[in-house]
Amino acid sequence: MNIFIHNFIFMKNLCTLFYLVFTLFLTASAQKFNIHGTVTGLNDGTWIFLRKANPELKLDSSRVLNGKFNLKGNIEEKAVEMIIYTANYKDYTMLWIEPKEITVTVKAGEFKNAITTGSKTQIEADILRKKLITINYLEDSLTKLLKGKNGPETTAIWDKIKASRIEEQKIYQTYVKDNPNSLIAANVLQIYASSWGKEKTRELYQNISAEQKSSKFGKAVNEYLALNKEIKIGNKFEDFEQENINGKKVKLSSIKGKYILLEFWASWCGPCRGENPNLVTTYNAYKNKGFEVLGVSADDNKADWLKAVKDDKLPWENVSDLKGDRNLAVVIYGINAFPTNYLIDDKGIIIAKNLRGDDLKKKLAELLP
Repeated sequence: MNIFIHNFIFMKNLCTLFYLVFTLFLTASAQKFNIHGTVTGLNDGTWIFLRKANPELKLDSSRVLNGKFNLKGNIEEKAVEMIIYTANYKDYTMLWIEPKEITVTVKAGEFKNAITTGSKTQIEADILRKKLITINYLEDSLTKLLKGKNGPETTAIWDKIKASRIEEQKIYQTYVKDNPNSLIAANVLQIYASSWGKEKTRELYQNISAEQKSSKFGKAVNEYLALNKEIKIGNKFEDFEQENINGKKVKLSSIKGKYILLEFWASWCGPCRGENPNLVTTYNAYKNKGFEVLGVSADDNKADWLKAVKDDKLPWENVSDLKGDRNLAVVIYGINAFPTNYLIDDKGIIIAKNLRGDDLKKKLAELLP
């Protein structure tokens, strides 16, 4: 046999074998879960949906029949946070699903009070939630008191809200410290790392177990500790490079203007999409005076990102590494909410943060008369 043909057949068989082994590995690593749901107050035929909390991925749907519904699928992790919801998120609840038989009991209008059994991780989440109930009720009540009020009368209310948030933070940090082998604790640490700062985060991270350090949440915290620059107003900007909508690599430092707005956003972020028309109007008014924008998308789905850029008619440069809210620039800048932006002057110094709508227009009117 011709040696070329022999090598070709050998390589083809080797690739086929590799594909089969890889497929078997993926199949073996994925484990099934089955959610048996009971609901009161919803009519038969009502659709109930299931998706991952992050990234946003629809997994299954089921129609209510005699007060019952069933949702199932596969996961490759020990536990995954998911959302069970009705159309348009009129009702929803977040819960941790493990590869087991899970039972969920909900009531129309009160999905957030779901009773779940079969998931050890959800039991941990419920324990933490109960520790926060009193503070959460207090914050909700105080927030309602603010409606319709302004001026000096709100000062005392805001002081109480700030005090309750400090207490809430203490509860979270104590939970992380006291539960080193909890996935919920690792998740909490990952969520609040940039809010708590590197010193406190490092202290809590060093205390968690090796198993949780190797979880996706633990890895994210480790990445934050390694890459985050704790950027503040008055600091020089940190450069980074990502691909734009055409696949071309673009650096922040390559964007030229007297003032540059670094805008962190995502296609799935409602407030971001709501702010985009205002930003487009401001951009068009000041672009000829030296104002520029670089958008950084926290998307993980390129099609969704590109559609949002097109639908919102964003005329400035947009980049992403398609890693969702673990975007490298997001980690560097310690972004924990979207949208977030930084205004950078021509010397590369950050001079303002989170300017939106009229506040951004007023600032630019001062800087670029």
